This record gives sequence, C-alpha cells and structure tokens, in this order.
Amino acid sequence: MTNLIIQVSKYLIIILMALYTLQCYTVFGKKDEDAREYLFLRQNLLMFAMHFVAFTVLYLQQTELTLLLFYGAQALYLAAVLILFRNLYPLASRLLINNMCMLICTGFIMITRLDYDKSIKQFKIAVISTVVALLIPIIIRKLRFITKMYWFYTLAGIGLLALVAIAATATYGAKLSFSFGGISIQPSEFVKIIYVFAIAGLLTNAKDFKKLVIATALAAIHVLILVVSKDLGSAMIFFVTYLVMLFVSTRNPFLVLTGILAGSGAAVGAYFLFSHIRVRVQAWKDPFKDYQGGGYQICQSLFSISAGSWFGTGLCQGSPNAIPFVEQDFMFSAIAEELGTIFGICLILVCMSCFIMFVNIAMQLSNRFYRLVAVGLGSTYAAQIFLTIGGGIKLIPMTGVTLPFVSYGGSSMLSTLIMFAVVQGLYMLQRDEEKKNREKQIKEQMAAGAVYANHGYGYPNQGYATPGYGAGGYGNYPVNSGYGSYDDGYGAAPPNGGYNGYPDAYGGYPQGGYGDDGYYDDDGYPQDGYGYDDSYGDGRPDSYENGYDDGYSYGNGGGDYEQEENRTYKDRQYGQKKGIDRRTGRR
Repeated sequence: MTNLIIQVSKYLIIILMALYTLQCYTVFGKKDEDAREYLFLRQNLLMFAMHFVAFTVLYLQQTELTLLLFYGAQALYLAAVLILFRNLYPLASRLLINNMCMLICTGFIMITRLDYDKSIKQFKIAVISTVVALLIPIIIRKLRFITKMYWFYTLAGIGLLALVAIAATATYGAKLSFSFGGISIQPSEFVKIIYVFAIAGLLTNAKDFKKLVIATALAAIHVLILVVSKDLGSAMIFFVTYLVMLFVSTRNPFLVLTGILAGSGAAVGAYFLFSHIRVRVQAWKDPFKDYQGGGYQICQSLFSISAGSWFGTGLCQGSPNAIPFVEQDFMFSAIAEELGTIFGICLILVCMSCFIMFVNIAMQLSNRFYRLVAVGLGSTYAAQIFLTIGGGIKLIPMTGVTLPFVSYGGSSMLSTLIMFAVVQGLYMLQRDEEKKNREKQIKEQMAAGAVYANHGYGYPNQGYATPGYGAGGYGNYPVNSGYGSYDDGYGAAPPNGGYNGYPDAYGGYPQGGYGDDGYYDDDGYPQDGYGYDDSYGDGRPDSYENGYDDGYSYGNGGGDYEQEENRTYKDRQYGQKKGIDRRTGRR
C-alpha cells in the first residue's frame, strides 16, 4: 500500500505543480480584480496540497512523529507569510508573494528529504529572514534619501568583497564566507544587492561619457575582486547584471556589445591566468575524462537527471545524495531525479514568472533610480537561476551558485527574501504615487467645478460643468451629466460616456442626450435617443421625436421638470406605427 501511495503521489505532485505554473501566466490575462483574487487563492490551495502530499510520502518513508510536527510548523509559516504580506502590504504583488512561497515550499520538501538536520536549520533561517524582509518595504517607502547614497553603496561593496578576498575562509579553493560560532555568512550574497543600488545611482547620475566610464570601471573592480577570490558564479552574476542595467539606462546596444566583447576577452585571459578556471572549463568540456576528479559532480548530476526521466523516481526513491553538495549547488538535479523533468520545467517557469514580474514592475516605475534597481535585482535573480541550472545540466561550466529559495543556504535565503521585498517596496511606492495623483486630479476637478456650481441651466447643480465640463452641463442631475462625463468628454458617467444618454448629455435624468451610440438607443437603456421629455424646458413638445425615442432630454435645459410626458409617449407610439426602427431611426 505504501508503494502504491508513493507511485501515485509523484504524479499528483506533478499535476499540482503544473496547475500552479499554468496560473502564473493566465493571471496576466485576468482584468477583473475578483477573478485575479480567486486565481491567487487557487494557487495557495495548490501549494498547500502539494506540501501535504510530499510530507505524507516523507512520513511513510521515515515514520517519525517529529516529521509531522515539522510539517505543521512549515505549513503555519507559509500561511503566516501569505497573511502578513497581504494584510501589512495590500498593494503588494500577490503573484510575487505566491511564487516566493511556492519556491520556499519546494525547498523545504527537498531539503527535508535530503538532510533533516539541515532542513530544520534552513527553516529557522527562513523564519528570521522573513521577519527582516517584512521591514524592507517600509524602509523603501519611507527613506527616500537612499537614492542619493550610491557612493556609499559603491565603497561598501568594494570594501566587503576586498575583505572576503583577504580574510575569508577558503572552501575548496574559493574564498567565500566568514564563520562565527558555527554560523557561516557569505558576504557576496548581500553585496550583490548593494551593488545593484550602487550601479543604479552611478548610471542615474551618469550625464556624460566620462561618468559612464567611471561607473563601468567601478563595476569592473567588483567583478575582478570576485574572480581573484575564485567566486566565479558571483563574478558572472555581477557582470551580467551590469550589462542589463547599462542597456536599460542608455538604450545603446553598441555599449552593451562592447561590454560583451570586453567580458569575453577578460574570460579568455582569466582562463590562462587562473588555474581554478581552467579546471572548471575542462571538467565542463569532458567530465567523464576526469570522472574521479573535477568531473565527478557533473557526471553524477547528469546521471540523476537521466534516472528521473519525465516523471521522476518518486520522493525517497532516487539517489541524489550521490552528488556532492547536492542540497546547495545541484538541487535542481535532485528535483529532476525524484520529482521528474516535468516538475523541473515547471519550476523554471515559476522562476521566469518572478523575473517577468520584476521587469513588469520596473517598467511601471517613473523614478529612474528605482527602475534601474528593479531591473538590476531581476537580472541578478535570473542570472543566478540560469547559472545554477545551466551548470547542473552541463549547459555551461559549473559556477557553484545556489538555486534561490530552493537550495540550502542561510545567506542565499536572506538575500533573496530581501531582493523580493525591495521590489515589492518599489511596486507599492509606485502605486502610492498613482493613488496620490488620482486624488489630486479629482480634487482639482472638484475645485474647478465648484466655481460654476450654482449657475446657468440645470437641476440641481446647474452650470456648464461641475466640475469643469466633466460632471455638469446644460443641466445635470446631480453631478454626472451635462456636456461631459464624470471624468471627461461630452457624455455622462462611466460606463456610457461620449455624447451619451446615461445619465444624460444635454441635460436631464436619467436617460437623455444623444444616445449611447450616437442617435439611437443602446445597451438596454430604454430611452436614450435625442431625449425623453421636454428639450429646453419651454413647455413645448419635444422635437426630433419621429421614432428615435423622444425629444432632447428627460430633465430640462432651463425650465420645468415635467413637460408633455403623454405627448412624448404618443410620439414614440407614432414612430413604432410608422415602422421606424427604434435603434437605427430608419424604416
């Protein structure tokens, strides 16, 4: 029975992940806010269902009661993240929040399967990191002076990287981290955020070619220090991020092409200067030639991916632990082996959805510095995804970077949560600005309309407009009529504006004006046409009543409220008897 549940579960997990991934992209076609909210709720349910199925399998394999308690703690954490972000920051991007939780959930499942002790440590780090991340949007929204501190970011980033190159502990030849009381901190994970802020400030203030050269030189110093420290993955991320930010800032493809050529030349030079780079490249070219040495990790990674095929072996049914550092550098290979290639593809698409949202948010930002920050962080995230998955499948040389949110690593978890929180803060900042602009515009319109509030022809807020030509007119009732609409034009309040008949145009209430679509009735509003009752309030029968609908308007332009109502009804009947089409006005 247990084997049957395990075999069924692997297909169920794939289905749940595929449905979640599909909704990451269908959400972009949803315009109705309620429909989007319902979709986000479905994503949450799919995530919790996948989490439950996976931990059911883990429990059946290990039969440890503590595993059930750990599952409950993880479920409470994921629910708390969703609730806190939604309630503290209602303007935040729900898709980014959902994707963030889904990736963390996947990481919890795989790290628990690979190493229970490390999974507990990762969970504690995730909780602490989330508390920190919840404060970031407040800092972004309140402390506007951060846009002017780019020289501080530049010096701090270079200083931290230099300190790592000089004093950090070497791990397999690379200087990456400091250790304090059993806790390892990798400064480059945080410097990449500082670096994005520094480059954004430098490029924002690069008004001439000389300053652009200075910005490029400072970016190159960051990359060079990382190469010397043998942190090739971070060096590549910094380089790619700068090229993308340079293009967004200058819109000059020639500069980007020059940067690519310069980077390629530097890579060739580094291949001959640094032995560790030659080892990585040779292992990538032919890993089986040095199977017991530098090519061992890549070979084992390829074996794992091929063993999993499309649907995977099932949780706890593969051998991902045969890959050294699988929970860090080769997490994607472990996922592909036990959860299947289909699940791995869905995971990549979820990550791409995050990147699309980063770019989408960046394009909405009006402040150039903030736009570059959002683009830079999105490029950093995408480059890291590409390097870790590309290295695991032998598309590129292995660089030793983690899969954000999924791989084991405290520094990676904290830095990635901060990145997402910064982008959320920028997104909310832009929405705050849009809200303020709308309120300001409405107040200006109301102030302008108040000048004419009690003059002219109309009922009860007469005059040509209240406000402007937007909500008054030749007679309005009470604010959404006249020679305009609530916002603009010659019609009435949304949705039926234009020279329209709802609520009215030339004056009246509720169905007057020229009609919803010109000269005839539309959209089910009974009496649009040229009007409904008395046209100018002169007591005479309405003109232009020959079968369209009625006269100029139901209210009046400058006189009585009710005139010739029976006459109007007869005229409508006359038009119908004559065979005149009520919609077109033709026979």
